[in-house]
Amino acid sequence: MQRRGFTILELTLVMALIIVIAALAIPSFEAMYSGVKLTTAADMVRAHWANARARAVEDGIPYRFAVVPQSGRFKVSPDAEDAPTDDTGDPPLLVEDTLPGDVTFADANGSNVENSDGEYQTLIVFYPDGTAREDVEVGFRGRGTRTMVLRLRGLTGAVTSSWEGGGQ
Repeated sequence: MQRRGFTILELTLVMALIIVIAALAIPSFEAMYSGVKLTTAADMVRAHWANARARAVEDGIPYRFAVVPQSGRFKVSPDAEDAPTDDTGDPPLLVEDTLPGDVTFADANGSNVENSDGEYQTLIVFYPDGTAREDVEVGFRGRGTRTMVLRLRGLTGAVTSSWEGGGQ
């Protein structure tokens, strides 16, 4: 007589094999995805820097890029508290956003940017002549990956990115 189907032992062995393979593969996928999140965060910040620099030139007022350390939150706003509206009556640019996923701002060496009071800390000020106050390095850190660093050249506004440290 022919057997039609599988025994409970066969099904259990196959399920156990699938679970072992998944347990080995998932950390690799998470590390790979963490790198994608860091790249996305760096691209997002780079775009906001370009927009703030352009608005500083267009509006004729300084704009600042500020972060809340260890949270991934950032803000682009006029550097002056009472920034005037432009000739068309439009208010100045004000953007508050958050980095994707569990990405946080870090120093270029990979440690978290320190500030315990949870308030915004100004990192960059863009002037109306298209320059920034100084050269700046901003790091991004995610779980299980190396630190990605954006470097802003204050005089020209050129931005470069690189991976720093170990971990991936």
